[in-house]
Order: sequence, then C-alpha cells, then structure tokens
Amino acid sequence: MKVILFMSMSVNGIIAREDGSEDFLSDENWKVFCKLAKQMGCFVIGRKTYETVMRLYKNYNFDDVKAKKIVVSTSSNFSPAGYTVAKSPKDAIKKAKNVGFKQILLTGGSRLNSSFLKENLVDEIILNIEPAILGKGIKLFAEDAFERRLSLIKTTKLKSGIVQLHYKVKKVK
Repeated sequence: MKVILFMSMSVNGIIAREDGSEDFLSDENWKVFCKLAKQMGCFVIGRKTYETVMRLYKNYNFDDVKAKKIVVSTSSNFSPAGYTVAKSPKDAIKKAKNVGFKQILLTGGSRLNSSFLKENLVDEIILNIEPAILGKGIKLFAEDAFERRLSLIKTTKLKSGIVQLHYKVKKVK
C-alpha cells in the first residue's frame, strides 16, 4: 500500500491555528487536496481533524470530497455516517486494502501524521507551503521519537504563490 501524506502549512510548519482553524490557507490548497483525493480514491484523517473541519467549515468539508473516507479514532462511540472508522494507522491501511485500494492519501492532523511516519508507513510527502508565517499553532508533526530522511522528487510553484514540495520518504530498515 502506497501512503502519500499531503498537508498545507505556513512557511514555519503550522498546519492550523490553535483552535484548528485554517483561515490563513488559500482556497487553492483545498482544490489541490480534493483533486488528489479523487485521483487516489481514498483519504485518511484523524478524528480531531474530522471534528474540527466539520465544525468550522460549513461551505466545504470532507463530506463533499469524492473519495472513500477513513477516520482514525480509538473512540468506540465515534461512527460518522459515510465514513469508515479505523482504530490505528495499520487498521486504516487494512480497511483501504480490503476494498481494493492500492494507495491512500493521508491528510492529518499532526498526531496522526506522526503515527504513520513513526510506524514507517509513509512513502511520499507532498507539502503545500502557503506564503504565511504564524507565531503559534498546530505543527505538521506532533513531537515524538522518530526521524526520517527525504529525497526531493519535484518542486512546483502554484498560482497563489504556494510552493509545493514533493518528497520520497527514505524507509527505515
């Protein structure tokens, strides 16, 4: 299973404000995410990301994305309609494989990103770097005991000034 992590962030690695809002990100980031999710057919998010996006964004949210949706949550009471719930990163991959997917798009939050990376499950990372700096907020990765080396595949400048970096993750043996 190929796992591609896609995230939009500020120049200094912030993916959301402390309350989870992403108002500093341009609409182009959402369009890129939707296009990637549709191409891959399946995306994975964390429960906290799901709940924050559903609470804050009424005009567009994950319900509108044309792809299979998997939310990772350890809560037994969590079962949103139209979404598959997985208990862990490996369970999310298993559930995607069981319905025929060969790749998934991982799109956070920071704890889930770290969990996938720590378990050596991420193959590629695509980062949309928004031309903005925030002094506080949620980082791309939650602090944890892991380290990975990357190899740059491609750099692209998008219309709104976003720089997109595409990396291959060097796997830990």
